[in-house]
Amino acid sequence: MNFRQFVVRNTMRNKHLYLAYFLSTLFSVMVFFTFSVMAFHPSLSEGLNENVKTGMLGSAIIIYGFAFFFVMYSMGVFLQSRKKEFGLLMIQGMSPKQLRKMVFIENLVIGFFATISGSVLGLGFSQLILWISRVTLSIDFPFYFPVKALGLTIVSFLLLFFLISFFIQFRLPKLNVQELLKANELGKGTFKVSIIKSILAIILIGGGYTVALLAPGMSVVVVFLPVVFTVILGTNFLFNQFSIFAIERVKKSESLFWKKTNMVVFSDLAFRMKDNARSFFLVSVISTVAFAAIGTLYGLQEIILGSVGTAPYDFSLMDTNEKEKKQVDDVLAQQNIDTNQVTFTYYMDNEQQVITESEFNKLAKVIGEDPVSVGDQAIQLKSSEVFNQTSQQPNVNVAEQTYEVSQLKESSALPIYMPTFIIPDGENIPGQASSMTYWVVTKGSEEAQIQAGTELSKQELYAVQATAFMKDTIIKSYAPVLFVGIFIGIVFFVSAGSFLYFRLYSDMDSDIEKFKMIYKLGLSKKELKKMIYQQVGILFFTPIVVSFAHGIVALTAMYHMFNLSMQTAGWQVLGVFLLIQLLYYLIARIFYFRKVYQGVTA
Repeated sequence: MNFRQFVVRNTMRNKHLYLAYFLSTLFSVMVFFTFSVMAFHPSLSEGLNENVKTGMLGSAIIIYGFAFFFVMYSMGVFLQSRKKEFGLLMIQGMSPKQLRKMVFIENLVIGFFATISGSVLGLGFSQLILWISRVTLSIDFPFYFPVKALGLTIVSFLLLFFLISFFIQFRLPKLNVQELLKANELGKGTFKVSIIKSILAIILIGGGYTVALLAPGMSVVVVFLPVVFTVILGTNFLFNQFSIFAIERVKKSESLFWKKTNMVVFSDLAFRMKDNARSFFLVSVISTVAFAAIGTLYGLQEIILGSVGTAPYDFSLMDTNEKEKKQVDDVLAQQNIDTNQVTFTYYMDNEQQVITESEFNKLAKVIGEDPVSVGDQAIQLKSSEVFNQTSQQPNVNVAEQTYEVSQLKESSALPIYMPTFIIPDGENIPGQASSMTYWVVTKGSEEAQIQAGTELSKQELYAVQATAFMKDTIIKSYAPVLFVGIFIGIVFFVSAGSFLYFRLYSDMDSDIEKFKMIYKLGLSKKELKKMIYQQVGILFFTPIVVSFAHGIVALTAMYHMFNLSMQTAGWQVLGVFLLIQLLYYLIARIFYFRKVYQGVTA
C-alpha cells in the first residue's frame, strides 16, 4: 500500500470524522449550483434587463466568494479538532511534509465527492426552489437541464478545492508532537478580560442603535455606514470580552452557579465563548445581513403594493373625454366586467386641489366612503397612502374667500400630492378644472381585470390606470429581484447555522471526555440530556439573539426612511427566520446528544 492509497483508505474508513466537513462543503456546492440554475434559466435570464443581469452575476460572485470563505473556515476548524490524530501519526513516523501532503490529498478527495454529490443534490433541490418560486412569487420557471450551471459549478468548485487544498497546508496547527497529543486535555488555563472593551461593547452597540432609531427620514442613509461600523465593532467586543465578563460574574453568584447542574454548564462556558467568539461574531453579522436584505426587499414590495391597494377604484381615467371613456367601457364589456361608474370634477388652484361638497359626495357614494357636510367651512383631505404625510392647515383661500378648515379627513377619493380641500357648493372656483372617471368592479374576476388592463395598455391609453394590472406588473417585475434577495439571504442564514453546528461538532471529543468523567460519578441520562440541550441552546441562540436585535433596528431604521414604524412584513421575515433556527436547534440537539451519549456510555 503506497502513501496515496493509505490517505484515501483512511479517509473512507473514518467517514464519521470527516462527515461534518463533507456536509458543509457539499452544502456550499449545492447552494451555488442552485443559484446558477436560476441565473442561467431561459425564462429568467432572457426576461431581465442588463442591470438585473449584472446584479445576478454579482450575486453569483458573492455566493462563490462566501463558499470559498466558508469552506476555508470549516477546513480550519476541522484541522484544529484533529490535533491529537496528527500527533499520533507523527509518533508513528510521519514527517511534517507527509502530513501536509496527506491533508492536501484528503481535501481533494472530499472536495471531489462533495462537488459531484452537491451538483446531483442541487439538481433536485433547484427544481424544488423553482416550484416554490412558481407557487409563492408567480414566476413560471419550466424545467430544463442546466448544462451551463452544471459545468460552471464543477469547474469552479474543483478549482476552489484545489486552491484550498494548497493554501490550507500553511494553516496546519503547530506541528509539535507533545502539544498535539495534549490538545484535547481539559483545562485551558486562564485569560484576562478587558473591562474597558466590555463596557465599550455596550456603549458602541447602544450608541449605534440610538442613532439609527432616532435618525429622521432620509438621514438614515447618511448615518448608515458609521452606524454599521460602530455596531460591528461593538458586536466583536460583545462576544470576545463582554460575554466572558458576564459569565465570570454569574459564576460568582453561588445561588445560581451551585444550583443543580449549572456548575457543569457554566464551568467551561467562558472558555467556550472565547473559543467561539469569532464564530459567534461571523454568525451574527451574516444573519443580520440576511434579515436586513430580505426584510428590506419584502418590505418595500409590501409598501408599494399597499400604496396601490389604497386606490378605491379598479379602473380610472384622468382628463376624461368621451372617446377614451368609450374605449374603456368596450374593453370592460369584452371581459364581462360589470362596474359602477362615476365622473367628477375637481380644480387646481394656487398649488392646491379643491373639490366641491356635491362632487365629493357623488364620488363617495360609488367608492364606499361616507358623505360629508362642510357647512360654511372646509375639510382637508389626508391621503391613506403610506408615503404621503399630511398636516392640517388652519384655513384655505379659494376665490378670494377664506374658509376655516374644520377637520383633517383620511380619504382615498383623490390622488393627494398637494394640499386638497372640500369646500361648499356654489362657488365660482378659479383655476384649472379637471375631470376624472372611476370604475368600481361589481362583477368580474381578477384575471379578467388584469386582461382588461393589458388590453388597455396595448391601446396606449396612458391616462388609464387599472389597479389589478398595476399590482400584477409590480409583482412580476419585482419578483425576480425579490427571489434573488431571498435566496441569498437564506443561503447566508443557513450557512450561519452550519457554522454553529460544525463548531459544535468539532468540540464533541472534549465534551465526551468531560461528560464521561461526570457520568461515572452518577450523572443520570436525564441530567446529561438537560446539560447538553442547555449547552447547544446557548451556542445556537446567543448569536441569533444578537442578530435579531440588529435586524429589528436595521429594519426599523429602513421604515423610518418612509416615516413608518416597524411593519408587519419585517416581523414576518424575522418570525420565519426564528422558526427556521428553532427547527435547526431542535434537530441538532437530538443528533448531538445521541452522539455524545454513545461516546459517554461506550
